Amino acid sequence: MSGVLFINAKIYTMDGNDNIFSSMYIEDGRIVELSNQNLIEKYKDCKVIDLNGRTVFPGFVESHMHLIEAARSMVEMDFKNVKNRDDFEHALYSFSKTKEPNAWIMGSGWSEIVFGGIMPHRFDIDKIVSDKPVCLIRQDGHSLILNTKALEILNLRDNESVINSETAVKDEFGLTGLFYENWVFEIIGRIMDMMPDIYYEIALLRVDSELIKNGVTLVNDIMTQYPRYYNTFKRLQREGKIKVRIIAGSLGNSKEYSEFIKLSETEKLKKGPVKYFVDGSFGSRTALLTEPYEDEPNNIGCQNLSDEEIYDIIENSLKNSIPIAVHIIGDLAMKKFLDIYERVYNIYPNKEVRNRVEHIQIIKEEDIDRFKRLNLIASFQPIFNLESNLTLTRLGFRRIKDTYRYRTFIERGITTIFNSDTPFGAEYVQKKDGTFFKGFEPMLGIYCSVNKLNLNIEERVTVKQAVECYTKNPAYANYMEDVYGTLEKGKYADFVVLEEDIFDIDTLKIKDVEVYMTVIDGEVVYQKQ
Repeated sequence: MSGVLFINAKIYTMDGNDNIFSSMYIEDGRIVELSNQNLIEKYKDCKVIDLNGRTVFPGFVESHMHLIEAARSMVEMDFKNVKNRDDFEHALYSFSKTKEPNAWIMGSGWSEIVFGGIMPHRFDIDKIVSDKPVCLIRQDGHSLILNTKALEILNLRDNESVINSETAVKDEFGLTGLFYENWVFEIIGRIMDMMPDIYYEIALLRVDSELIKNGVTLVNDIMTQYPRYYNTFKRLQREGKIKVRIIAGSLGNSKEYSEFIKLSETEKLKKGPVKYFVDGSFGSRTALLTEPYEDEPNNIGCQNLSDEEIYDIIENSLKNSIPIAVHIIGDLAMKKFLDIYERVYNIYPNKEVRNRVEHIQIIKEEDIDRFKRLNLIASFQPIFNLESNLTLTRLGFRRIKDTYRYRTFIERGITTIFNSDTPFGAEYVQKKDGTFFKGFEPMLGIYCSVNKLNLNIEERVTVKQAVECYTKNPAYANYMEDVYGTLEKGKYADFVVLEEDIFDIDTLKIKDVEVYMTVIDGEVVYQKQ
């Protein structure tokens, strides 16, 4: 099989030696040669693609997103850019009218700011839509609101286990329709079981198209959880309908876990780390803090796992080399986790397993060195810097110095990766053309990490460090450094071609740099028209 030769490029290999080449020859989906010489005579029978001086980087890795949820957000109602209650009500009503009778009305991205800072009640939703079931997920993914029709269809209204749950909100009328944490995953799972396969296929084709358009070649779907989702990924990849590589994570304390771990892998679909939630989020005031929330003085958040459960999870990981990805946002949650991790690590000092901590939005100085000693990987979402108003409201100014410590982690030698948590988290940013950035766009993440305009600017990183956090470092986190993350002979020919060299421009312009081409396995899967 003849290969493909890319010429007249500025190819940043990100190999650690600052090597830059002008040509790259690919065959059978792998890199055969990189050179600054004219390779056209050497590879006479191959296809030649002239990149006209454009910049090439290894394919970007979106190392923490929720792929199904991101896909759903592209076919469901998205409230992230709805700014007031009137617009919210109009958007929900209009969207509901596009759906068939009895169809689920699904949406996400709302914030209580729309309701004057007060969490909504099912009656608020009933006034807008009462004849169809409605499920609306808050922008952080840690709470949701159902209308009365949805409560009835899901058999929740008179369910004793629900009524007695601390994460199901009640008042004098019974359940308010507002649910937090564990019930969020349970409810969404029940609803998604009702959806036909074509619903997932349409949504996944949409998100795959957007990912490759933005130079993303590999995705960590951090919590695939359901075998049905995994098998849908596999089928659509096999049929050539979705191009992006996927590493699918499981939820360790779900009832689906035992079935999920038996699923078979392919070259483009692997099983990833096992996900656990130690605490919640700033948005829902459920992240576990050492001091109370600035705007809710009697609340320090919640712990989703007992100390005993955390111990067992870590022991199973270190003893059996099973990688985990642990959600921790609050500083008290981090301290408690590291305390337990140290105890287990002293018994099972496993330096081979690559365990990750997700988010790390606030951490005490003394815990950063412990984090390094325990050989943990730090997973940050730079776009969360766009939530500066929320962070300040929840924490106050005094604690900001302990937030989003990107530079400190990198300089202390901790393997650090950047990603987005799409579709949850920060509001979208508007582009020059009036459209909005998707959270998973690497150019937006790099822009946020190197500028850090809003919070703790001392923690901003260099452009090179940011690119490593989207390429080389997540390849290592995924045990793929031998085949991925840098452009070297023998590795997968997955790369992105940019219209401008982000190493040479004003960092404030990085978010506006466009992707010209995306290549996976040596195949051009996207080219700007």
